Amino acid sequence: MSHPAQPRTEDARQAPRGLRTWVTRERIAFWLPIAIFLLLVLIAPHILLLIFAGLLIAVFLRMGGNAIARRLRIGEGWGLLIYALLLIGLGVLFFVYAAQGLSDQLDQLLSALPEARKQAQQFIDSHGWLHSFTRSIDLGAMAPSGEGAATTVMVSIGMLGNALLITFIGVYGAVEPQLYRRGIAALFPASDRDWIVASFATGWAALSGWLFAQMISMTVIGVLTFIGLWALNVPLAAILAILAGLLTFIPNIGPVLSAIPAMAMGLTVSPITMLWVVLLYLGVQALESNVVTPQIQERAMSLPPALVIAFQLLMGSFFGILGLALATPLLAVLMLMTRRHYLPLVRPETA
Repeated sequence: MSHPAQPRTEDARQAPRGLRTWVTRERIAFWLPIAIFLLLVLIAPHILLLIFAGLLIAVFLRMGGNAIARRLRIGEGWGLLIYALLLIGLGVLFFVYAAQGLSDQLDQLLSALPEARKQAQQFIDSHGWLHSFTRSIDLGAMAPSGEGAATTVMVSIGMLGNALLITFIGVYGAVEPQLYRRGIAALFPASDRDWIVASFATGWAALSGWLFAQMISMTVIGVLTFIGLWALNVPLAAILAILAGLLTFIPNIGPVLSAIPAMAMGLTVSPITMLWVVLLYLGVQALESNVVTPQIQERAMSLPPALVIAFQLLMGSFFGILGLALATPLLAVLMLMTRRHYLPLVRPETA
């Protein structure tokens, strides 16, 4: 005896079972924070870059604090406090003994650049091949004009506000990093929280390694540049060396930018001195790239130079100088997280 056919209402209930299986509470809980983050990337990318810059400050503070804690065998909180007090003390000493002199040198550099540019133009005009090569470059357009004074003031105020915001984020992130990690991980399902925490640990390790390498590179380049410029009797060697060290924070592009004012000041001495300045900067960069960097490569992540330049250009075109400055550490984080958390999922043999 055959049973009557089941009502179609049951078939209708069973039809969307695959959809109900895919759209679960856990999946929604996992993808909702990611969707919110992607929305922030679209509508407020500069805010995320400021937060990332604050994380760099937090990593810098925790690195020093943890090193002191390990050395003195004390708690990490006490190590962070001692490190912060040391930084404040060094800052006070800098402003008392060195800030005025460096400020005067910076003023002299800014005052000397127009004359150095004029001499550079005369040197170019006296050499026909250089004049032909640079005739499409409008050097006059590079000089600041009085019309942009108001804009400069507004930009300076905005930079000061951003610096304060980055500092606050860095300090709070350094004091209680676990609090923020747990808070963000709590937004995700319990089954995914270990993966989220591991991702944060990977990003933190990438930033620590990259920042450690950059601090060493900046110090080496600053010291060697000062010694070389002082030996060549180039004016304002101290401020030029500090500029070279600071701009090393932006790999590839920063050293080129720092060499331009040094070449201009070298030209005020003689064309031969300018040539020696060029050779000095090339030699320092070669020494840093082939000797210093390989020695610290075990802790610092190796990044393909072409990929770094491409990512710098991309970030710089979208977000300006802040994107250019943060492009390399952000790329280091993305590369390490891809290697440790994404590739093992799609290619298990790489794990």
